[in-house]
This record gives sequence, structure tokens and C-alpha cells, in this order.
Amino acid sequence: FGQPDSEPYKAGVDAFKRSLAAYSVISYVLQLKDRHNGNVLIDSEGHIIHIDFGFMLSNSPGSVGFEAAPFKLTHEYVNVLGGLNSPDYDDYKRLCKQAFQALRRSADNIIDLVAMMGRDSKMPCFSVGVAQVTNTLRQRFQLHLSADEAEQFVETDLIAKSFGSYYTRLYDTFQYRTQGIY
Repeated sequence: FGQPDSEPYKAGVDAFKRSLAAYSVISYVLQLKDRHNGNVLIDSEGHIIHIDFGFMLSNSPGSVGFEAAPFKLTHEYVNVLGGLNSPDYDDYKRLCKQAFQALRRSADNIIDLVAMMGRDSKMPCFSVGVAQVTNTLRQRFQLHLSADEAEQFVETDLIAKSFGSYYTRLYDTFQYRTQGIY
């Protein structure tokens, strides 16, 4: 992407930041799992893209809860944004809050769509039952919180707990040692 002060570099960081915010919030809401580096791509413009949706909503690889963090937010990701005290990191947090608020406004529609998908589905994520999947999905929207409380939830319960998570590092190490995925 060039030198840090170049326009292509700034555009790449902006694309990364915006897509990372969307990826972070969607990963939490839909409980995307198997978030190792082999399932996360960065395109030529800097967008982060999750490519494996085999584990979501209720199931995880090997039925083991390695990935306890709400989403994957590594030190490396934050370094791309310029660090914890950078304007781009602050903007990332703002974008996460906006995305979560937008999803909360559409929570009933999203839950209804998931319920329709689960009806008579053989997908492993519905093996616990559609009611359980939709109930836990509804809980993740935190609809009992005010808008201000929801933004605080994003910052303290999602972003802060995800950043540099021990469990994320453990899962990445496990994938590296067992699959050679760095």
C-alpha cells in the first residue's frame, strides 16, 4: 500500500478499518467461529473478509469453546490502525457502535430470518433447536439496554474483551501447531 503518508496507504487503512468494524460486530452477533488466519483474507484494497461460515450461531469447531472472545481483534489489527491511541482506532470503535446500533434496530427482522432459515434445516448450527438459537441471538442484541448503554457495551464488553484476547492467541497458536496456519 506504499508509505504510511501516501494516499493508497491511507485508503487501505480506511478500507481495513471500516470492514474490520463490520466484521467485528457481525462476528459477535452471528457468533462466527473458526476465526483463524486461514479463514480471514485481506483483499487488494485492504478489506478484511471472513471466508468460512461453517461454524456460526451455536456450533464451534470440535464442539470446543476455544474462541471465547466476542470477535477477533488482534494486536496486529490494531497496529494497522495506528495503535490504541490513534484516530483510526477511535474511528473503528465509533463504527462498531454505529453498526451495532443499526443491527439492533433490525433485530426482529434478523431473528425472523434466522428462524426461517432454521426451520427443517439440517445445518449443524441449528442442531440445538431453532428456539435456542434465536433466543441466544436475541440476547446478543442487548435490546434491554438504552442506546447509550449499548454503546458502552460495545466498548467494554465487546471491543475491550476482544482486543488481544488470550483465547484468540491460543486458538491461532493451536491452528499454527496443528495445521501450519500462521
